[in-house]
Amino acid sequence: MTQAETLLNHLMSGGSLTVGEALQWFGCYALSQRIGELKRDGVQIVSEMVKLPTGKRVARYKLGGIAYG
Repeated sequence: MTQAETLLNHLMSGGSLTVGEALQWFGCYALSQRIGELKRDGVQIVSEMVKLPTGKRVARYKLGGIAYG
């Protein structure tokens, strides 16, 4: 299974991801590239900017139409 497929499975289960979570949970150093691959394959993914406890802002990705859980 490719990294993109692993990430898609996580998103399909109702999950969401930031770059830090993708690295920690899946060893994915290039989340935005994997998300781009999925989008090019027709997967509807949305992102929103979230503020981390450190004050840094990062994108959180989820499937379109699915609420955070």
